[in-house]
Amino acid sequence: MENIAFYFELHQPLRLRPLKIQDRPDKMGIFWEEQNRDIFKRISEISYIPATKLLMESGIKSTFSLSGTFIEQALKYSPETIDVIDDYVKSGLCELMGETYFHSLASIWNEDEFKYQVNEQMHSIKSIFNYSPVSFRNTELIYNNRIAEMARDMGFRNILAEGTDEVSGRYSPNFRYLSPSGVNLYLRNYPMSDNISFRFSNTAWSGYPLTADKYIQWIQNSPGDIMNLYMDYETFGEHQRKETGIFDFVHYLGKYIEQYGMETLKIDEIQAKFSVKDTVSIDKTISWADTRRDLSAWLGNKMQNEAFSRLKHCEDCPDKKLWRYLQTSDLIYYMSMGEPEDFTVHEYFNPYRSPYLAFIYYMYALDNVCENAGKQL
Repeated sequence: MENIAFYFELHQPLRLRPLKIQDRPDKMGIFWEEQNRDIFKRISEISYIPATKLLMESGIKSTFSLSGTFIEQALKYSPETIDVIDDYVKSGLCELMGETYFHSLASIWNEDEFKYQVNEQMHSIKSIFNYSPVSFRNTELIYNNRIAEMARDMGFRNILAEGTDEVSGRYSPNFRYLSPSGVNLYLRNYPMSDNISFRFSNTAWSGYPLTADKYIQWIQNSPGDIMNLYMDYETFGEHQRKETGIFDFVHYLGKYIEQYGMETLKIDEIQAKFSVKDTVSIDKTISWADTRRDLSAWLGNKMQNEAFSRLKHCEDCPDKKLWRYLQTSDLIYYMSMGEPEDFTVHEYFNPYRSPYLAFIYYMYALDNVCENAGKQL
């Protein structure tokens, strides 16, 4: 195999302030401004900015998706992040994708709300980067046939999904496929992606240390047309710190790609290079979250289901934008207890270190924002 497609998710939520019952914040006061600012500025300095510059310098093509909450915080806390991404896009090396503005679960319950949020994100991308996406990735790679159909109806010609064990057992993730609705479907090669995002610095891993030449050889020896490597952008510098050698890995990866005559492709470039292998039908909703790779990261316990139900009940809330901020999937993800093997990941991302506190703070925020939140369904 000689072709690689990198996709990176760039998203930061508006975390909720840990309020007490006696607190009476103004509406925007429910968000943890200091925490959101400090986290965004720190990750911009150690990850977003240096990683993007390195991809450009190395001539590595990739595809980015930027949530609306990421864009808002970048403009507010780190304009340089926007500038360096803009430079990367203008270089011709970076494609921008469509996604939900609020990184929400709207696709699984409200088609009109889903389309509204996707259009909002598209407008932001056009306004800031003068770019019109033709490829789509849903929140956390949540996918089924109906979501692909909605994406097609909105004008997208490419969509991404997770190559779960069930799916990849029948269809190798290393080819171009079609959804039943006719959209180009590209499946994430999760073992190879996770070798970088999760296992790169794991000294107990049998593949440690992961060097660029070793990784390139693994790709070359893999059957298929295209190695689909999708991951959080914070992999570079945040999840895998600079001290692990992750930036050196990317630097030499670019050199070995060139040396071995390989090529990196943006998502929308794949269709011109490869024919369709097959049509893949996925009725069951999948995602790239946790080991189960379904919706259980958000709807796996009673707290999450109660919070999600009350959120939907607030649809008529007069302050729609605040209600949409509360749709951000991270806020419900923090309530997850997950499987034992997922605990470390959940604890890392949860700013409260407790799913119960995440539930309490979220429900209190709903009560503050939506006057109907406390009514019985």
